Amino acid sequence: MKMHCKNCGIKFYPSENNYVGYPFGTYYNKAPSHMRVFHSRGCWEEWTAKNITAYTLWLQGMGNNDTTNATNNQSI
Repeated sequence: MKMHCKNCGIKFYPSENNYVGYPFGTYYNKAPSHMRVFHSRGCWEEWTAKNITAYTLWLQGMGNNDTTNATNNQSI
């Protein structure tokens, strides 16, 4: 499948059987090829640096799975 990098526009070809594109995931838990939107890790990091405010707000809006009382009391 042909994709264009979201940061620089370079064409790349991720598939289920290769290691092309980022975010890749891990060996045991690979991201599907249609979700790899950057051609290199450098482009991924550069895009994140340029969009750090929006990226941080998005991540903070997701919440977390930590439901312990100690963590919940610290955030109050």
